[in-house]
Amino acid sequence: MARGIKPGARYTTVDLSAEQRAILEVLGNGNLNQGARVAIDWAAHFFNCGLDPEMNLNFVGLVTTLPNQDDD
Repeated sequence: MARGIKPGARYTTVDLSAEQRAILEVLGNGNLNQGARVAIDWAAHFFNCGLDPEMNLNFVGLVTTLPNQDDD
């Protein structure tokens, strides 16, 4: 059973593999903490879009768009 994070906790410990650490450092431009914040922001965004942790990511697509000059 997972331990909950205490409300108001400022720090938490997460065991990361070398690969996971490298991914967070890339996301944060060399800053592990910033990379973790980016990953959390992305996770929240995709969860709010309907992505579920139980979904197989092999069947989830991503489409990006660039703003038009007329979109001011």
